[in-house]
Amino acid sequence: MKRLIALGLTLLTCGAAYALPLGNPSEASLMCDGLFFEGPCADFCDPCVDWCDALSFRVGFYGDYVFNRHMEIDNNHNKGDNIEHFELYTNAGYLAFNAWDRIDIFATLGATNFRLETNAVSFAGPGSGAVAGDRFVIQTETDFSWSIGARGTLYECGCCSFGIEGQYFYAKPDISRITSRDLDAVYPGNLELKYHEWQVGIGISYRIWNLVPYFGAKWSGAKVDMGDAVVAVSAITPVFNTLLSDLENRFNGGYVVGVSLIDCEKASLTVEARYPDEKAVYVNGQFRF
Repeated sequence: MKRLIALGLTLLTCGAAYALPLGNPSEASLMCDGLFFEGPCADFCDPCVDWCDALSFRVGFYGDYVFNRHMEIDNNHNKGDNIEHFELYTNAGYLAFNAWDRIDIFATLGATNFRLETNAVSFAGPGSGAVAGDRFVIQTETDFSWSIGARGTLYECGCCSFGIEGQYFYAKPDISRITSRDLDAVYPGNLELKYHEWQVGIGISYRIWNLVPYFGAKWSGAKVDMGDAVVAVSAITPVFNTLLSDLENRFNGGYVVGVSLIDCEKASLTVEARYPDEKAVYVNGQFRF
């Protein structure tokens, strides 16, 4: 357990992480008391339990900061050029509906922005004079994003818990700026970057007083659609026409390490790192009602 905690802290310190957050696999069972209603966790095997005790909801903050989602050009299901840096940052509100202290149905509503930087040759369009080594950058506005998912505690044995989760994320911000060679830039007013991602995961957690460290594995798929638009970023020699090709994630699998702090069975704070399909840090704080 000490090695697991040390590994998690090391990853957090290095800022290593990727894609959608997994969250604590036992999150649905961590908090038994509400801010306004207190009581023990409901036993879903008890036929006499009241529905008021079996249902609850939580609200909080959801922050997911992906420093590099490993993406590549979608070349008709073949391997394409790798994208060197693909960042996305999300700040959102979090709402979870809980049943029997075992199952969560959750959603997020917030705002996300993207930044892509890579070798200009990766997006070279017809007649392009792109030279290897030239930098190419796409930036988006901060725009609305949402996600929905479910999480369940499968098995508990003492302080140890096993859980699964699945979720879907979607965002469609406008592209605000396209830059090449660090000099030439255009500001398209009618281009969008559509990003959607699905994920399933499984994990194990172990409670130590008010700390609940966890480790998990996930399988995910991410797509970026920019409509295969052709944009002339530079009209001077050499002319640089870009083809905004679709992107997909390079790796499907990854793992996560995180820890949750529980306060009075009413609130929690979770910090998580994800690797190696992405480099990301996730922060979530929530209260039970």
